[in-house]
Amino acid sequence: MPQQRLVCNLIKLRYNMKYKLIAIDLDGTLLNSQGEIDTQTQQIIRSIAAKTNIILTTGRHHTTVAYYHQLLQLNTPAICCNGSYVYQFENQQITFAEPIDKQRVAHFVSQSESLDLIAYADDKILLCYQHPANYISKLESWGTTLEPNIQPKIERVTDFASALSDCKHIWTFVTEGSPNDIDAFISDPLIYENFSYEQSWFNRIGFNKKGNSKGAMLSRLATSLGIELEDVVAIGDNDNDVSMLQCAGLGIAVNNATKKLKNCADVVTKASNDQNAIVEAIKIIS
Repeated sequence: MPQQRLVCNLIKLRYNMKYKLIAIDLDGTLLNSQGEIDTQTQQIIRSIAAKTNIILTTGRHHTTVAYYHQLLQLNTPAICCNGSYVYQFENQQITFAEPIDKQRVAHFVSQSESLDLIAYADDKILLCYQHPANYISKLESWGTTLEPNIQPKIERVTDFASALSDCKHIWTFVTEGSPNDIDAFISDPLIYENFSYEQSWFNRIGFNKKGNSKGAMLSRLATSLGIELEDVVAIGDNDNDVSMLQCAGLGIAVNNATKKLKNCADVVTKASNDQNAIVEAIKIIS
């Protein structure tokens, strides 16, 4: 971390200067290992949401974010699919859309036969019956516990390529598989040259349009809100959070974060996501 940035952050913390936007990752950060937000964390976020922009910033599709957005009583948009778009829950509108070039889709799908492949497209999640992904099954089960208007929209299809061709926007491809299969897939020149990819779980990598990232979209959103990046806090746990911690005025990694993320953070919490890390982080900055 540059010395000038460190000094600036210490001055802000010392004099209790208020940050104007807090970007928070979901899985592994805001959510505990059971996919829940504990009561204390809910309370502290609600208490500051009236005076600070709380932006959920995630690799998830917006239909799997709606429940948490409602639970926290937020009126702010969310950055979804690792910075591929911003979703406005109040009017169900998408802004700053940066979808995958559809000319690249056929090649991507053809090279992924050894992997479980999921597509986040338009307002739904698509996957092929022949390649079920465990985490999608968990999402489906979780969705049955929710009110119909905030249930994730998940479709299992037999002809994946045909289903994709009917979509207007494809935001993200998520692959799951062995490290060797994923490494071989990434080494394909057309994949490497046309997609950004970041690990979001130990065996899961998300692929987006080249140049998309949480950090790039966070910078764009902050600018649209008239907020300087030095007045932004970003909190995360995994490698796909590196870009937003690097662009924010203050980057916080939770204790269970990857080594790569901790190395670029200004602050690392003592608590993990199972120990109210977000409560600790907010107390530090407020």
